[in-house]
Amino acid sequence: MTESLTDAIPRPARSPRPAQRGASAWAALQSPTPERARAFYAKVLGLRFEPGGGPGGLWRGLDAQGAQVLVVGRAYTSTGPGVWSPCLTVPDARTAAEQVRALCGTVAVGPLPLEGGRGVLAADRQGLGLTLWEPGADARITEAVRYRLHTPDPADALAFHTRVLGAKAHPAPPDATLLLRGTRPLLSVSPLRTGAKRLRPRWQPDFLAGDLDRAVAAALAAGATLLVEDAPAARAGRATLRAPDGTVFGLVGG
Repeated sequence: MTESLTDAIPRPARSPRPAQRGASAWAALQSPTPERARAFYAKVLGLRFEPGGGPGGLWRGLDAQGAQVLVVGRAYTSTGPGVWSPCLTVPDARTAAEQVRALCGTVAVGPLPLEGGRGVLAADRQGLGLTLWEPGADARITEAVRYRLHTPDPADALAFHTRVLGAKAHPAPPDATLLLRGTRPLLSVSPLRTGAKRLRPRWQPDFLAGDLDRAVAAALAAGATLLVEDAPAARAGRATLRAPDGTVFGLVGG
């Protein structure tokens, strides 16, 4: 692991795939209550957490195959919701960093060695943090999470992320746009809903849940709130919830 949580992070897969076929890596969460967050996602996703090092004590959430799905660390402030950031694969970390700078984004660190490959800690033009990761030949990718980007300016987000990720945009009705590299999905971009209280852009992860009903029940029992109630989770195949630390995440049946 590196010395920063954000150095650590779209249908997900059940088991690790070869690095050259992967599109996403792990999710990173900075939570004001990291101990509670670890206990919550251990119950909901069936993860096993182990210490990952770094300041503040990062923890790595591993699936049944030992692949890294989630990294949890302490938020810089003790109030407000936690913050998600993704780790997305790129063919070449140095080229991706150059693209970020050319498109007026920010490169904070890297490229540097990261989890069997090379990583870049960056932010897009809207200020959203992300890690760009060039996996090594032997790196494992779980693909157990896919990210959605909710933003008041989808056009700007698409212009930035298609170039940086080397992806093409494809409409995903009713209002989303899916970014693909070849046939592999990277993330989706959606406009913030009209009347949203928070107009700031944000990342939202969707985690694979083999048994969606069980995962939703576990989340609710652990203090989460179901945000999408207009269709039963089992019928819709997806549920959106707010975790006890205020972060919003999705569960996808599969």
